[in-house]
Amino acid sequence: MPPKKPDRRTERTRKALMSAFVELMLTRGYMNVSVEDIAEAADVGRSTFYIHYKSKEGLLREAVKRPSTPLAIIVGHDIAPEILSHQLLHFYEQRQRNGTFFTEPTRSLWVRCLAEMIEPRLAALSRQFHARPVLPLPLIALQIAEAEIAFVRHWLLSRSAVKADLAATALIASVHAMLAALLAVKPETPLFIACEKIKVVRQT
Repeated sequence: MPPKKPDRRTERTRKALMSAFVELMLTRGYMNVSVEDIAEAADVGRSTFYIHYKSKEGLLREAVKRPSTPLAIIVGHDIAPEILSHQLLHFYEQRQRNGTFFTEPTRSLWVRCLAEMIEPRLAALSRQFHARPVLPLPLIALQIAEAEIAFVRHWLLSRSAVKADLAATALIASVHAMLAALLAVKPETPLFIACEKIKVVRQT
């Protein structure tokens, strides 16, 4: 039986809610935007909002998922530096609008979302390499997520000092070094999830 096609009305509504949320958050800040504001800007009822999302945090989680994907798959995947450098350049080009993502409380929410994407990848690596993590995996995931987002933020602040391709290579190397140390495996171990094929959609 072929997969069910997504409902176009549902897609349009979710897209309208997301567009309204992002625009309001970037202009007012996350804490100054309410569910009522988002629904009104998207031209839908409050009850319609709750059909699609439990809270505005649900919208934030969806908003950060795509830009977080390249950061998450550094863990356990042989990601090409040019893919990550493309993402870094996207962050840079949007830095004036997206600065709110690097300030509290949005930053902490982003870290948690990224950590949740990283944790199952850590679990897969631990099983595959019979690792003995030095910390609980949720804590390791948070540590890596914090480090990655901090790296991106500091790179944005010193953009002229380091080219995107060099920054991407450095970030990948540092994450892999952290993985080896925190999973307690030999530094030279190629910590990649076996037979994993991932397609990263570049942001435009």
